[in-house]
Amino acid sequence: MNLLKRIVFEHVLPITGKIFRKKNKFINVIYYHDIVKGEGYKSQKTNIELFKKHMQYIVDNGYSTYTFDDLDRDENILYQKKSVLITFDDGWRSNYTEIFEYMKDKKIKYNIFLECKNVGENDEYLTWDMVREMYASGIVGFGAHTYSHPDMSDISRIDPEKEFSFANEKIKRETGISPKDFCYPFGKWSESSNEYIVSNTDYTRVYTSSMLYSYMQKGKIIFGRSSINGDFSFNVFKNMLKGNYNAYGILKRN
Repeated sequence: MNLLKRIVFEHVLPITGKIFRKKNKFINVIYYHDIVKGEGYKSQKTNIELFKKHMQYIVDNGYSTYTFDDLDRDENILYQKKSVLITFDDGWRSNYTEIFEYMKDKKIKYNIFLECKNVGENDEYLTWDMVREMYASGIVGFGAHTYSHPDMSDISRIDPEKEFSFANEKIKRETGISPKDFCYPFGKWSESSNEYIVSNTDYTRVYTSSMLYSYMQKGKIIFGRSSINGDFSFNVFKNMLKGNYNAYGILKRN
């Protein structure tokens, strides 16, 4: 990112977000992937000490955090300045080994979108025993992230039976959870894929990886999310936490 783009991203965009903050109707959502002890890499890997710094800020500033189950209550799903939904994509094992006990100790709730093909099969991912333990704690919620993690920007190129139905059945069989929350793999989505999901699945909340104002579609919510990138300044993190980057989706489309 060159100097001009960095200035616009780090300073101009948050100001725009503050001006249009009333457009935030639903809870603000941030997301991570893998949490590592070594050097973090953009949004895919976040250093554990940086992650803990982020979480401590959330605690120190009185933010409320929620699981997906908590969102079934209307008062929790609406936008509030001091509430945030923390999510993780894929189901990396570090979401248990590196942060589960820490998050329990801090009483910070978080959520994981499970890529079902790898859970319980790949050593870098969670086991189903871990998932069950985490869910039973009341600290961690779980949603669906397809079965095999395909690009879903063109819905005609995937097998809905496998990616939605089979994945949902596996999650329910292993945990008893019927997922209401779905997240796109790779952050790739389209209006046509949104339309298919809200019309043909039981998901009530659909999460993109785009910084945009969340909105209703056929009685279901399409969420924008802000990716927490290890290369960003701490000030960027704070503004993402407040929902000040959700204006990016509008500016990018125009």
